[in-house]
Amino acid sequence: MAQVPVSTDVLTRAIRQRVENYYDAHGLCCSEAILFVINKGLGGGLNDDMVRQLGAGFCGGMGGGEGVCGALAGAVAALGLILGPGRRHGLTKSKMRLASKQLHDSFLEALRSTSCFDLSAPYAGEPKARMKNCKSITGLGAELCAKTIFSFRPKVALSADIEFLNRNDSKAQAVMQKIGAFF
Repeated sequence: MAQVPVSTDVLTRAIRQRVENYYDAHGLCCSEAILFVINKGLGGGLNDDMVRQLGAGFCGGMGGGEGVCGALAGAVAALGLILGPGRRHGLTKSKMRLASKQLHDSFLEALRSTSCFDLSAPYAGEPKARMKNCKSITGLGAELCAKTIFSFRPKVALSADIEFLNRNDSKAQAVMQKIGAFF
């Protein structure tokens, strides 16, 4: 079945919403949610377990160390997954560095910091507020990643899995998917 072309702005919004949904419903951390959705939505080619393994160490600013925000680290990793040298739509190493810097600088401009500690400090002692803040930052990281991908390679949008990106899982659906994976 032929896919109707969708604008990159529409895809970018869908990616952000799906990442925020994955963060909530599937209980993934920032980096895992971004890597999972970008991989599946834009054809990164990794299986689900590989994505979770790859993203796990970035959570909480590098393993809970509150260094570089996991949403930024996950977004840069996802950028490399889609545009890295050797990929179908891959960039040269110098252009990949440029794309990564563009993503980093956009994140820094939007939030005034790339540090998990700085971004989370206002919510110390308020776990629900911190999670809400992290969800928003995770969505922003995914949005900036998608914008960067599409600015360097707009044709990546043609192979997007729009059905996956437009889905919205509930927590119950996420649990059922996990249970189904065991059988």
